[in-house]
Amino acid sequence: MEASQLKRVVVEASAIADRYWKSRVTVNRKADGSLITDADTEVNEFLRGVLTRLLPGSGWLSEETRDDLSRLASDWVWVVDPLDGTKEFVQGVPEFAISVGLVHQGSAVLGCVVNPASGQGGVGHVGIGAEFWGGLQQGHSATSLSEARASVSRSETEDGSVTPYVSLVGTSFPVGSVAYKLLRVAAGHDDLTFSVQHKSEWDICGGVALLEATGNVYRRLDGEPVQFNQSDTRVRSGALAGARSLVDELQIEMERTASSLRGSPTSAK
Repeated sequence: MEASQLKRVVVEASAIADRYWKSRVTVNRKADGSLITDADTEVNEFLRGVLTRLLPGSGWLSEETRDDLSRLASDWVWVVDPLDGTKEFVQGVPEFAISVGLVHQGSAVLGCVVNPASGQGGVGHVGIGAEFWGGLQQGHSATSLSEARASVSRSETEDGSVTPYVSLVGTSFPVGSVAYKLLRVAAGHDDLTFSVQHKSEWDICGGVALLEATGNVYRRLDGEPVQFNQSDTRVRSGALAGARSLVDELQIEMERTASSLRGSPTSAK
């Protein structure tokens, strides 16, 4: 599967989402209370039909498809969020994205993330490289946390869970979609992103491939390896992403801060 093929498919899916973005959309709630729209459903069905046809025999894992655990027997699996940031999409906030990752034996090897509202996007093949478009400008590369520009979760900002950590970087600001934040960091538009709450595989898979294709890292705060196509699709840890040197520095400071909040001696080395 070529990166250029994946780009064409996701850009076409983005046009579907953009059509809904510019018009009225029907909003419903799933059993867990989260939002779902016609855009989520149509983009999901389009991507499933095209991608599984392009890679016969591949498995499928998507937020908007009932999970079929037969995917666990597949070496190649698509991990998809047809609209990451549905809440922002419904609220008219242009911070949502389509995220597609291709996994081989548990590792993300190819990924594409596109924001239909802004037209920004990127596609990356691990070990080969990445391409970005839509005006994602590479900013000044920070050499220390005090210079770093970091995006954080909008929901974690609203509930206060990320608040104790935002002062660890030079500049921080909330952004909605997890996948969109990872795209921005992979493209060098932001230096870092970090989160303290759990995510799902489909939130991060496409972005993790982009990060690794550009020499950046995605690191779970619990120290566990990042693996995809698991029976439990919940990634039960916060995480941080960016250049390895900044991630190393930020992890130490976050551990020190977390330890202080617990009222115990710092565990940072």
